[in-house]
Amino acid sequence: MKTKYFFLAALGALALTSCVNDEFVGADSSPAAEAADGAINFGFNFQNVTRADQVGVDAATTLQNQFIVYGTKHASAEAADASNDEVVFQNYVVEYEENSAGHTASNTHNWEYVGKTHYDAAKVSPAITGSQAIKYWDYSAVQGYTFYGIASKADIATNNKVTVTKTTTGTTVYDKGYSVVLSSGANLDQLFVADRKPVAKTDFNKPVTLTFRNFGARVRVGFYETIPGYTVTINKFYADDDAATAITSFAPMADAKTTFTAALQNISTTPTSPATNTMTVSYYDNTDASIENHVKLTASTVDYDYNFALGNGVVGSVLGTSAASPTWDNSGNYTTVYPFEANTNPMLIKVDYTLTAEDGASETIVVQGANVVVPTQYVKWKSNFAYTYLFKISDNTNGTTDGTTQGLYPITFDAVTVAVADDNTQETVTTFEDYSVTTYANGSKVTTNDEYKAGEDIYVVKTNNSTGAVIAPTAIGASANNAQVYVATTTGDVISEATVKARLTGSPNGITLTATTSDEIATLVQNVPAADGTNYDFGTNGAVKFTPSPAAAATYVYVFTRTANVAPGYNPVGSGTYSGGTTYYFKTTGDVYYPAEGINAGNFDTYKASLYTQTSAGTAGEYDIKVIKVNP
Repeated sequence: MKTKYFFLAALGALALTSCVNDEFVGADSSPAAEAADGAINFGFNFQNVTRADQVGVDAATTLQNQFIVYGTKHASAEAADASNDEVVFQNYVVEYEENSAGHTASNTHNWEYVGKTHYDAAKVSPAITGSQAIKYWDYSAVQGYTFYGIASKADIATNNKVTVTKTTTGTTVYDKGYSVVLSSGANLDQLFVADRKPVAKTDFNKPVTLTFRNFGARVRVGFYETIPGYTVTINKFYADDDAATAITSFAPMADAKTTFTAALQNISTTPTSPATNTMTVSYYDNTDASIENHVKLTASTVDYDYNFALGNGVVGSVLGTSAASPTWDNSGNYTTVYPFEANTNPMLIKVDYTLTAEDGASETIVVQGANVVVPTQYVKWKSNFAYTYLFKISDNTNGTTDGTTQGLYPITFDAVTVAVADDNTQETVTTFEDYSVTTYANGSKVTTNDEYKAGEDIYVVKTNNSTGAVIAPTAIGASANNAQVYVATTTGDVISEATVKARLTGSPNGITLTATTSDEIATLVQNVPAADGTNYDFGTNGAVKFTPSPAAAATYVYVFTRTANVAPGYNPVGSGTYSGGTTYYFKTTGDVYYPAEGINAGNFDTYKASLYTQTSAGTAGEYDIKVIKVNP
């Protein structure tokens, strides 16, 4: 298998969320529904994408009115191989029949298996002989039963796009799932796999409740911008079409696209080469009780590439201005893809975009090569999960307008009267280097809250754009190589990544930054809880965690200090005589010093009471910054 970075194609800062939108969860039936005569029967409910219960015909429609069940009973402890596990349901078909519940002992929830035709060996193996007969609970099976289920009626029964083989051996009992081969054109949206379902003897004589999860993962992307005074339009996304070389930086990504396209290894709705893809269905083990027996998918054929194309509605469109109303690819609809839990590569993003002035002028600015990285941990796509990636273009972008100088620099003015025609002024702003900041809150709906919800734990991770590596802060604080989270307020400038950097380097722009304290205090953590109950492991002190107060809307700022700002030193001139070659400074009421242009021997005495000389140059601070909004 070739090792490649994921890349989708820019941006100054990034907000990301992954959410569990499509989880189909079973619910135990009531005791009244239990069969009185000991026949084994099936019944379950679903939850749809909006989390509202799906029952009866709605639940059946989701599975196309049919699923396959494989079940074993255990006289002694269940084994990793087939020993002691006597087969009871060997690839039985269970079909939904409206208003049929109670007509037979094997049917209490409109799901019937008796008399149905099982799947033959060409579609599901191992094969069975004879018709499907009623099954009864065997109370001598003191270690209970285990049930498995899979459903994709059209692809399995009709067009043979899906072939399923039951696995009866493995290193643990959690490995006995399925080998699923999907041919080109298989519909992942209609393929469901049930969690492993152990049934203890105390639960015999109850309907077997199966929890089905969609086989595929779902992905969508959106873009928004927060640059004051301009609209933003994405012109191009960048891709690397050299399938033979691993992407280690943005440098090889020289092929500009007018659509949002990526060559992502092992991911697609339609495999291209070879024409089939084999996925192994196993189950999470008992190391975490919250997800034990949940479906777990891994790919067993990985020596080919897939194309995952996005871009409809992004390139050429004016971007939205908030996380609540981003510009979506594909109108915000999800693209179904193969799960890719084993992914070991980050997601790279690179774009060119145009700034257009909003003041009615015809001015435009083209920014090239803005880029960002989504850490690997957030690109491990799991079965039945939906992932939303939001990318924010801010005024602290790392793109360039001339091919060399990175960042956007505000134009400012000062008035100086001089006696000569030359007016040589100079302004210097520290360059923002190539690092990305990713924020995440478990289960948070970023698009609903216009970023994050107050009271929820928020996790922040910094990534090196060139290598994809997570950069761990040394500690929480304002020193070099430390991270800090501040509560930000302002009586002047709008709070943005660029204005916060200006405040940190000495600008009196009305922004106040107060380090979080008490319940909101920032801490360093290694593990970030994922939506499925597992953890994203960012290594020792890889992530910063803080919990904003649930009381009100607020703005927080994450700051990673690469070089702490040291302000230059100044002394008042007060008296003395003019010194040629000396740079003199004025001071604003906000204690900002700036060169006093036009000072000479003739006017020195007039201004010397207001002049200063620099005693030390100081050190310009370098910071990686992310503004984080929260709402109740």
